[in-house]
Amino acid sequence: MTDSNAGAGLASDVVASVGADAVSAHVGGAGTVVLIHSGAATEDVAVRSIVQPLFPEVTFLTAGTRAEVQEHLPHADVLFAWDFPVDLLPLGERLRWFQVMGAGLERLRDAPLPEGVVVTNVRGVFGDAMAEYALTWMLAFAQDTRGVIERQAAAEWLEFVPRLLRGSTVGVLGLGSIGQVVAERCAQFGMRVLGLRRTPGNIAGVEQVYTIEQVEELLPQCDWLVSVLPHTPDTTDLLRMERLRLLKPGCVLINMGRGNLAPLDDLLAALEDGTLGGAALDVFPTEPLAPDHPLWHAPSVVITPHISGVNRPEDVTTIFSDNLQRYLRGETLQNVADLRRGY
Repeated sequence: MTDSNAGAGLASDVVASVGADAVSAHVGGAGTVVLIHSGAATEDVAVRSIVQPLFPEVTFLTAGTRAEVQEHLPHADVLFAWDFPVDLLPLGERLRWFQVMGAGLERLRDAPLPEGVVVTNVRGVFGDAMAEYALTWMLAFAQDTRGVIERQAAAEWLEFVPRLLRGSTVGVLGLGSIGQVVAERCAQFGMRVLGLRRTPGNIAGVEQVYTIEQVEELLPQCDWLVSVLPHTPDTTDLLRMERLRLLKPGCVLINMGRGNLAPLDDLLAALEDGTLGGAALDVFPTEPLAPDHPLWHAPSVVITPHISGVNRPEDVTTIFSDNLQRYLRGETLQNVADLRRGY
């Protein structure tokens, strides 16, 4: 189970309140049923093994197949899931709360959720992994690791001058909980950090914050561009070709947010004609990326299988356990999502 943007948002994390009527029927936990579905049966078992001992009064079911979802969902009060077959949501006749295992919520925006179901997501646990992903590939491009490995295989000694991260400018698209960690790590490398978010405001370590309407002012300054943007109408095709051409020559794009950021044809053309100096792409409009897609063989591109923000059971269960305690006591839940925004 993976979620690259892990919810990377344009705004800060939200802690919202759930009305008492949404949870009061289950205070005390007696009879509460939680259905776990991560998209991988082995992960479901791992998740259950962590949370079951903490809540002996709660019944935890796992559903590794569509048939098991159909069998168990009508009995569930709580759904703890990722990669869920949303067309089956109307079966959740008792469902009161859906805790998403990741941050991205675009699949739920138009999903047939039963009336009154509260949706929460996971935030604040993906920042370290995704910041390391971004810095890994920035360093890889700066040190020309692909070229070094190719020349070593050919026993070719060819000196070159690596790029330095220190003193270069990085634009971080999306300054939610993940983007702020990315910005912090980049600043620690001595980089000048600029950022993009939905609303203006100051962020520690970010020299200047731009809004989406100001993106064309941000792009020409960037040696590196890191996106952790969610999938929203405002972010779809944000980096179309005319905007890619505004980037500083040699700029490297690292996209670990969502695959709607730029049309793939535009990315391919920008890589082939040198508009982009390189790209590390972890997310795509349709996943997995088709084996015959020309991006696989484009120059200076790295393709990874949506692994920048892996949902580790020990991380997502910590947040879920806290929220489940709140739910059973009829208290405010954390990270209530705004499905209209998609995060």
